[in-house]
Amino acid sequence: MPTGVEANIWLALITRLQTLTFTPAQAIAGPFVPFPPAGQTKPKDYLEVVFLPSPTRTRTVGPGRQQHRGIMQVNVHFSSGTGIIIPLQRADQIVAHFPKDLILYESGVKVKVNRKPYAIPLPPANGSLMVPVTISYETFAA
Repeated sequence: MPTGVEANIWLALITRLQTLTFTPAQAIAGPFVPFPPAGQTKPKDYLEVVFLPSPTRTRTVGPGRQQHRGIMQVNVHFSSGTGIIIPLQRADQIVAHFPKDLILYESGVKVKVNRKPYAIPLPPANGSLMVPVTISYETFAA
């Protein structure tokens, strides 16, 4: 069980992402975790997760709860030559899996998706396509 607000926010968000199933399955590359695992070949198509907390804000005078905000970005990587439709469909599935006002809980921390996620495809480069999906969140904690 993680301690600390940011660790619990991360765990709530990544746990939610891991409940999303794709056909065929898609590997997830997380921050500071070797990818692919030792002895395996990097897949052509995978998800890459980036966690970007913002500075904490105090919304009250005196001691009180702090506002924690940030984004979890899920980059949909495709280099299998399937065109743009399948990567956009994967991005749409992620957007739908994190609807605006979704509430997630982890170890007493309540995390809210505070706006509809969005996907903006990047121009293809080196034979691959990346569609970043941005998920904005906030929580109030001591």
